[in-house]
Amino acid sequence: MPAEMRVKYTKDQLSRALEAINNGMSVYKASQTFNVPKTTLRDKRDGKYKNEKCGVQPVLSRDEERTIVEWIVHLAALGFPVTKSQLLESVSNLVKNLQRPNPFKDGKPGNHWFQKFMDRHPEISKRVSQNLTTSRSAVTELAIENWFRKVEEYFRSQNIMDILEDGSRVFNCDESAFFLCPKEKQVLVRRGTKLFYNRVANDEKECLTVLANVSADGSPAPPMVIFPYKRLPKFIPYTVPKGWGLGYTESGWMNSEAFYEYVANVFYPWLQNRDTKFPVALFLDGHTSHISLALSEFCKEKGIVLVALLPNSTHILQPLDVAVFRPVKATWRNVVNDFRFKNEGAKIRRSDFSNLVKACFEKCLKQETIKKGFECCVAFSPLTPKVLITVSS
Repeated sequence: MPAEMRVKYTKDQLSRALEAINNGMSVYKASQTFNVPKTTLRDKRDGKYKNEKCGVQPVLSRDEERTIVEWIVHLAALGFPVTKSQLLESVSNLVKNLQRPNPFKDGKPGNHWFQKFMDRHPEISKRVSQNLTTSRSAVTELAIENWFRKVEEYFRSQNIMDILEDGSRVFNCDESAFFLCPKEKQVLVRRGTKLFYNRVANDEKECLTVLANVSADGSPAPPMVIFPYKRLPKFIPYTVPKGWGLGYTESGWMNSEAFYEYVANVFYPWLQNRDTKFPVALFLDGHTSHISLALSEFCKEKGIVLVALLPNSTHILQPLDVAVFRPVKATWRNVVNDFRFKNEGAKIRRSDFSNLVKACFEKCLKQETIKKGFECCVAFSPLTPKVLITVSS
């Protein structure tokens, strides 16, 4: 029996078909008349099962699948196209959160479920995303203008243009790697020395991830430190400054679960304690490590508008890249050198890391530096000054 017939009949159709069979109509004719599969009618007539629901029941209800469809459409409008792997991972997490029996192999839907989902929702279509060159110089002025106009159109359609006129409600977040042994650009040695080696205590490639978050009025939001652990050692939480986010992933890099924890348990409470007016806008790159269904639902409920930056343009449109990270990394080298100098060249332990980053941020995350980054980024906007972020308030 085709899948289309299995999903179209209702409980009322089934009831009327069974009543007609009891009154003498053949199973075949009842199936054709009421559009109910013959096998279902025979099983019901013969009492083979008592399930009152019609057809093979999907793992998710219609309303739950509709929520997922709305999520896909919503993210596409904000510049975060949902991939197949993101969809399947989100469905797996949703089933787990609903505490529902998981019939999928290894707990995650496969190609069969994905294709049936697409068949049930023809308003969603698969598209091959355009390959963007890795050369940042390929980002054109027209592409930047179109991005700004798309952002404006979305904010107007949602009647939230006032967000962009208040710097305290506009944020940019991004993560960066902090090397435990940052390379020095220059060193001082005896004149005439041809080759000099700097003895280091840490692996030159060892690094930890830090998520930074700043607002257009120049205020830094609490950052988040991510450690590379499968299980977090008990001592690590005591090494992270109060109010900061703490995450851990097997790779040490950001993933959707860690980012959700940051937004829900660090950023949002900080906004509340700051008496920030909602909704707010959070601009970030469109990497899949940031987005999940759970995060989208949380942000929609709490009034946090996620906006994806134009791909390959963070050196132009992301305030953290434009004005913040460079002085931060320069200061980080000095902080590490000071630590090693005071501790006779000792290795930087992970228990030392967070407080060293805090010292770094306190030295260089200045209000004027952050505001300058936003000013430089919105200078590329073709929109009227009223629409631009008010960074001077």
